[in-house]
Amino acid sequence: MKKLLAILLSLVMVVSLFAACSGDTEETDPSTENTEPSTEATAEATEAPVVEAEALPDAFAHLTFDGDDEGYTALVQTDDVGDNTGATYGLAETNVTFAYSDGPVDQCIYLDGTYGLDLGFDATDTTAYTVSFWVNASRLASYGPTLQIGHNIGMADNSGNDVTWMNVTQTEFSVKYFPTIWSRNEASDAADGTDCWPWMSDFAVEESIYGKKEWAMFTIVCTGEEQASPLGSTTVGAQLYINGTLVYDSAANYSYGTYFEYTWDATLAPNIMQAHDNFEAYFGINYWDTVFKGFLDDLYVYDVALTAGQVQTLWQMGDATVESAVPETGSTAETDPTSVTVEITGTALGATDYSTGFWSEFSDVWAVPSGESVTVTFRNFHDVENASNWNNFVAILQNVAAGHSVEDDATYAEYAVVRADNFGWGSGYEEIATAECDWDWSTYAADLDGATVVLTVTNNGTTADIAAEVTTMAGTVYHQTYTGIAVTGDVYLCLTVDGCCLDIISVE
Repeated sequence: MKKLLAILLSLVMVVSLFAACSGDTEETDPSTENTEPSTEATAEATEAPVVEAEALPDAFAHLTFDGDDEGYTALVQTDDVGDNTGATYGLAETNVTFAYSDGPVDQCIYLDGTYGLDLGFDATDTTAYTVSFWVNASRLASYGPTLQIGHNIGMADNSGNDVTWMNVTQTEFSVKYFPTIWSRNEASDAADGTDCWPWMSDFAVEESIYGKKEWAMFTIVCTGEEQASPLGSTTVGAQLYINGTLVYDSAANYSYGTYFEYTWDATLAPNIMQAHDNFEAYFGINYWDTVFKGFLDDLYVYDVALTAGQVQTLWQMGDATVESAVPETGSTAETDPTSVTVEITGTALGATDYSTGFWSEFSDVWAVPSGESVTVTFRNFHDVENASNWNNFVAILQNVAAGHSVEDDATYAEYAVVRADNFGWGSGYEEIATAECDWDWSTYAADLDGATVVLTVTNNGTTADIAAEVTTMAGTVYHQTYTGIAVTGDVYLCLTVDGCCLDIISVE
């Protein structure tokens, strides 16, 4: 049915093209006074006249996800990274019974959050190309993957390893965007100027989220045209379409001289579709991040840059209003993550609606004398469906008994500020000999919601240690340790939050 519809549409488009006028589209004149990656230019571009649908070329690859064997396989994250020197996890094939539901174009596949897909297609080996797919996410994680393609994706950028990929993801640099098309071309020996980490999104809409518990179609067009920066980097021109509408065109900023004023050049890295022995194409899984959960339909790859009219044709072939039900049978019995009701039995830190911003509310400050330990027990709550990894407890080791900045106390200093997701900073943190955790990152968000944390700080005299034992609502126990934090003089402990809420039960 799907293929027949595509053929009929294409025939209709061909007939209409002969009867149509020139078919040229009007270019809008983007503002030359942009102060961000073309917010104004993009806003004007989205107000362009309605685009007429055009006939589609033959696809380089097309996955319908209608239930037939189309060559894709299931992958899970493992502890064995193998040869992937830049990876946190390895990827391994697994046997699952794929589950399908009604989608925008016939059937769609449902991914339950425990596995992703090896899509099984090759590189186009062209400088110009197009990728397009429908997505309906029930769970998004910042920097977690939907479509991720390229070569040497899990490798470190050592000499000889050009690490090149595109990840269609959610970002949260200052506000949340989904989709963000985040790409990379980097290697220690790349002398041709292609080292870069560009990204693009619908910059005209602040905190734009598409495809979260609704169907949306994302289309990324790479024109292949070089865009050379005076800073020495080289990227390629690209457009982003959402639901058939152009929301960002890198050529607009580039043409008006604003494009390369930013650290994160808003377009695509080159060479993503270059043929390579280690070319990879995945959906919903990568070597580092939380596995995607939700629906996927009708993924196309073209070895040419589609026109706006051709993108419109792809959009018209689907129905975004379709309601897709989670299949009763899938690969696992995992259920949708649901936030635990906040229960305050002791002292609340942070608003129960998770609106408290970072470094805006603090616990009491507890002295940790030399040779002694202080243990704080608390429960950690957050919005499990929308929380980023850092929206959990934060421990601060400082040198004063009151205040949290030099404005409060001119002698104030931090030995370490450490987060639940194993990141932090401070003069002491830089000297940490060991920073370890055994989180299951694929279930991290659900595990931390409602978890009981027993956090102990030990002052060894010249160093301090932080150890957290975390027990989830399901009874799983995890551990996090920071060992060897350099300290000089008095040591004081306090907690802060970042979009979460703590119920502080006891201090010993």
